[in-house]
Amino acid sequence: MERLLSGIRVTRRRALREETYEALRKAILRGRVKPGQRLKEERLASEIGTSRTPVREAFHKLEQEELVIRLPRGGFVVREWSRSDVEEIFGIRSVLESYAACVATEKIDDVKLTLLEDKLRESEECLKKGDTEKLIQLNTEFHDILYKSSNSRKLYHMINNLRDYFYRYRVAILGLNGIPQVSLRDHRKMVAAMRKKDSAMVEKLVREHIMRGKEIVLREFEEGNV
Repeated sequence: MERLLSGIRVTRRRALREETYEALRKAILRGRVKPGQRLKEERLASEIGTSRTPVREAFHKLEQEELVIRLPRGGFVVREWSRSDVEEIFGIRSVLESYAACVATEKIDDVKLTLLEDKLRESEECLKKGDTEKLIQLNTEFHDILYKSSNSRKLYHMINNLRDYFYRYRVAILGLNGIPQVSLRDHRKMVAAMRKKDSAMVEKLVREHIMRGKEIVLREFEEGNV
């Protein structure tokens, strides 16, 4: 059976609690722990060589985030996602990310614009090679540069937190035939508009980009592919 929390090597109680929470949260959001899977305190505590307390505390935080559900007779199970969850997350993302891109357009400098263009060139090379894993990484890096350019740490933190929820869907989307090409086309348009300091156009392009992704995910969701 796969070890969910392997690699944790900390001793301070607070650090251990946070590491346990982050490792379990990532395992759920990235699909290593499947919806409907039961999580056992004893097993997870044994993996990291600690008491059940940090694991129990992690479960409580995950319950607040609606990632796990408490079972009537004790223990927790990974929550199944619904169509409304997908619609809600993408709806919030479309507002936050389009706004961040709009702000970033007013503040971004030539150095960061060049970095964005470099990511596009690297992505095109990965696409030719069929390297989907690297393409996903570059996609993340592109958006990181874009949203950090808003110079708002609070906004970036909110966006990044929501993008964690989207990770497994991003993998599914970029693995579909023709979708990476569309994504790259969108990114090129964004950068071109940013070069022109057309913040309204960038905001529109980012919102359309995200909502297109939502429709693809909903389609795949309904067909049971994600």
